[in-house]
Amino acid sequence: MSSIVPGPQKKIGEEIDAARSGAKPLDPSALNASAPRQEQLTGLEDWPESLRAAIEAEHARVAALDSNRRRTADKAVSELVRCLDTLLDEIADRLQSDKPRLFGKSTPATEPSEEVAELLGIPSDELDQPSGRGEHRTAARTIKQLRGQLKDLEATPDHSRLTRLATFIIRLAVVVDAAPESAAALAPLALSRYTQGVPDFQWESTFPEKLTSWQQTRTTLTTN
Repeated sequence: MSSIVPGPQKKIGEEIDAARSGAKPLDPSALNASAPRQEQLTGLEDWPESLRAAIEAEHARVAALDSNRRRTADKAVSELVRCLDTLLDEIADRLQSDKPRLFGKSTPATEPSEEVAELLGIPSDELDQPSGRGEHRTAARTIKQLRGQLKDLEATPDHSRLTRLATFIIRLAVVVDAAPESAAALAPLALSRYTQGVPDFQWESTFPEKLTSWQQTRTTLTTN
């Protein structure tokens, strides 16, 4: 007789089918009984699909690392890179769509919000620096550079670097989604600070701490 128990085998098939259809992310514990069950994230039900997918992909990678499943974490990189690339698309589109309004001859630029700057880790004394069309062109080039970094990290995973990059992109995307006008004015500065290697206050935070911060940020910005 076969040693495979029909019930669990059917369950595995259902989990794989659901993951392929996009109904829910694949839980590693469904394939490996010894793997810790991935905790389901809550409070993201009304978030944009792209943001929710990126956060879930980052959670899957970090959970694997935390439980010493490096091979599983490496396999999770491709999905995370795909999700982060989508967020970069949306950030770039936001910057592009705001150009005429921000830099048109008859429309003054949006004043950077100190509250949004603080959420992005930008000191208030940097808000007085002049900005212009050239700065947004630089931001577009920086986004292109980040895409290149993502491709490199997908080919050769460096989880420390990927954590920093994922943290930056997700937080910027949260702010762009919740406060698009202020974020568009500050995104070039945030991108510049990242490429200069300026330390980020969230780099050393745990994933639960980051998630709580992202949720609080979105709540704060959407209720103001």
